[in-house]
Amino acid sequence: MQINEIISEADMLVPNEVPTADKVMWLNALNQDFFNVVKIPRVISLIPVVDQATYTLSTEVRLKNIDLLTVGLIKYKELLPTAANPLQNTFTFDDSTHTLTLRPAPYSSGLQGVLRYSRIATTNFTASNLSAIPEAPEEYHFSYYIGLASYIAYAMDDMNKGALYEAQYLKVWNTAGEQYAGGNANG
Repeated sequence: MQINEIISEADMLVPNEVPTADKVMWLNALNQDFFNVVKIPRVISLIPVVDQATYTLSTEVRLKNIDLLTVGLIKYKELLPTAANPLQNTFTFDDSTHTLTLRPAPYSSGLQGVLRYSRIATTNFTASNLSAIPEAPEEYHFSYYIGLASYIAYAMDDMNKGALYEAQYLKVWNTAGEQYAGGNANG
């Protein structure tokens, strides 16, 4: 669904005079929140080079969303600043430069590396492009108009309708989150 269709559906659920710019702002918030609730796994293959400790990754990767990093048979753990005795085989990731640093560097070239992380929303909707499509899987696009209807209802001080729609879209998202966490869906 395009965001103009999502806005139209929400307007049918909650007739209103709210400006489109506000609805687009709320859709951006919903898009971000979707990926905070629904952790869709993604995998990047790394081709480590012997003694090379740093690698630049996709802008979609964030430190908080990395849940597995292996190189060959070695599993790397996040190096926490609070660790008194850092474990061997640690990694750090800089969200601003998208740089992954492995400690120690790989011991051999050609090892298979795997980094698994959860997707994040990277699109920022604008009122000037209402044909944009949410990054969520298509089967969950309908939840965006229910979520938008909730925001609109709350803005119009209709707390009952706002709470009803909020409960509906959050239930859909929680179910989707359980599906992806349980490995029942493909990322």
